[in-house]
Amino acid sequence: MASKTTARSVSAKLAPVVEELELRQPKVVTKAMLSQIMEGTGLTLGPAEAAHRLQQQGWLLSLKTRDAWEFAPASRAGRIGSGDPLIELRATLMHRPDLPVAIAYESAAWLHRFPRRPPEKEVIALPSRVLPPPALSEFRITRCWGRLGPLWLDELPTWRIETLLVLMGERPSAYRAWPTVLEWLPEAAQRADSDLILRELTDRRPPTWARTGYILEAGGRRDIASQVLDRISPSLQGPYYLGPRTAPGIFSSRWKVRNSILRHSAGRQ
Repeated sequence: MASKTTARSVSAKLAPVVEELELRQPKVVTKAMLSQIMEGTGLTLGPAEAAHRLQQQGWLLSLKTRDAWEFAPASRAGRIGSGDPLIELRATLMHRPDLPVAIAYESAAWLHRFPRRPPEKEVIALPSRVLPPPALSEFRITRCWGRLGPLWLDELPTWRIETLLVLMGERPSAYRAWPTVLEWLPEAAQRADSDLILRELTDRRPPTWARTGYILEAGGRRDIASQVLDRISPSLQGPYYLGPRTAPGIFSSRWKVRNSILRHSAGRQ
């Protein structure tokens, strides 16, 4: 039986606030935003009280992040959340826009629109010195950090393609969806920039260079892979493991990489 949605009303006093929110269509509403809107409409009601009433009426939905709510526009026809798994990060960044954080690994691949399925758990990167805000406790956190600054995708700081590929090479176990990588690797490799790959590899250890070159070659970018190999070949000793050491795999003498998780014979020589 289909669930029923309850029509939402809005008091005359708060109607201008809802009207402004409908015009802006924010994903997240903060106390500061409400205060600004109410100032513009001449309302004397405090933002905390306004937020409380808008929650009661179903226009604002609770979040873990303090003084922040998800906006439920009229188009949803009820107190229905967007289902956005990154909503708490959006709310956190509204309060802390300078927080050094980036969408990472499977989540970054998803925001770049590479895999067909979203990640089982969202992944964010934070530098080791930064404590994760309590509201982000449901995220998987990696301390791997890119040399390159993040891109903004869907209004969120996100690892660049080059950062994603290099850090998959640096810490293969931190990426949790290897069985589907070859579905999107050719597109990601095609879009990768050689200069940015080399910048992201700067000062990283030989295993990272070798595994990254191997991954790029598996994605069809032999041109970038050759540049990587030219830079690192004197330091290659290996074996470097792409996947568990005890799992069956194939060995690339070119890269000194033993691959057991990227289901492809690329690099076998």
